[in-house]
Amino acid sequence: VRTVARDARVLRLREDVLPLVDLRARFGLDAANDDTVPLAVVVEADGMRVALAVDALLGQQQVVVKTLETHYRRVPGVSGATILGDGRVALIVDAAALARAHRPAA
Repeated sequence: VRTVARDARVLRLREDVLPLVDLRARFGLDAANDDTVPLAVVVEADGMRVALAVDALLGQQQVVVKTLETHYRRVPGVSGATILGDGRVALIVDAAALARAHRPAA
């Protein structure tokens, strides 16, 4: 992980350099505990790969995504929500919007 252009962070993955988006900072959440080592999850959207800094991977499951705009309002960085099997609501990160926001200038 390197910092470039003052505060932009990038991750070198093999031969590629990917923008690194800290989801805690992006959504205005408190910093993680000092002993938490973030993981980088690489996603591809709009033809661009982006690394997302996350606290942990909890698992994988298929879900039905509902837009928030229908029942609430548009939330930047969130593409929708789903209700988990235990009744909790999980927000779905808008990877395409994050990729567009971190696309290098042409």
